[in-house]
Amino acid sequence: MQTPDYLLIGHMTRDLLSDGAFAPGGTALYAALTAHRLGRRVGVVSAQATIPIDWDAGIEVAFVPTMETPVFENRYTPQGRVQTLHTVSGVLTLDHVPPAWRSARIVHLAPILAETPESLVDAFPGALLGMTPQGMMRAWHAPLPARITYRPWTPSPRLLERIDALIMSIEDLQFDEERARSYARHCPLVALTRGAAGATLFLNGQPHHIEACPAVERDPTGAGDVFAAALLVRLDETGDPLEAAHSAACIAARSVEGIGPGAIPWREEIDR
Repeated sequence: MQTPDYLLIGHMTRDLLSDGAFAPGGTALYAALTAHRLGRRVGVVSAQATIPIDWDAGIEVAFVPTMETPVFENRYTPQGRVQTLHTVSGVLTLDHVPPAWRSARIVHLAPILAETPESLVDAFPGALLGMTPQGMMRAWHAPLPARITYRPWTPSPRLLERIDALIMSIEDLQFDEERARSYARHCPLVALTRGAAGATLFLNGQPHHIEACPAVERDPTGAGDVFAAALLVRLDETGDPLEAAHSAACIAARSVEGIGPGAIPWREEIDR
């Protein structure tokens, strides 16, 4: 296996639709496609999952065949999203990462069910380390299926200091902006996305507003994951967090103008 430029650790999922069918999903899926379409060689470590038919063949996946695919069901109500968990999976450790992949230039920890233990932040000392901690903020109770509830994530200052870029949505935090600010007191770069309202980029604790790019929204699924991957790729390319965030906002906006992951733009489209 070749060493990827961009390594994702996090489970891909099966999302149960209202008609009883299933669709592939998960942060790892959308972020992997984004990084690949921006020109990166991508590797994904996940529980066994179904790859979508429009999956880009250049993305390598190291499946853990002994782990079940997590299954989620999402219902959208006037009060917000109601999420139900039907199947859980296992914890991903460094042993699940192929040795040739451990020197990746960018490492993205992308938990959807708290499957990336804190020890992983020390496993890639030379990498640009990003994290989308949405899955650390989910709680549920047996037996399944069970409704997912919010659980505040309280990482140690040392863990936050090791993460180069922490990316989440205001909805992930149940609109608790002060919690994002608390992360930014220790993590050098915290991106808090707000959908059509843009994003706030905290650099060494100082907030900077990032405007959303104009878009005709058809499907917002995965937009935050697209933003995260684009931010990490552009941060690696430019070293400029503000430029990277503005670029990521435009790439995410483009991704919502079509249905599903097929709308994620390629580098050539972005350059035009």
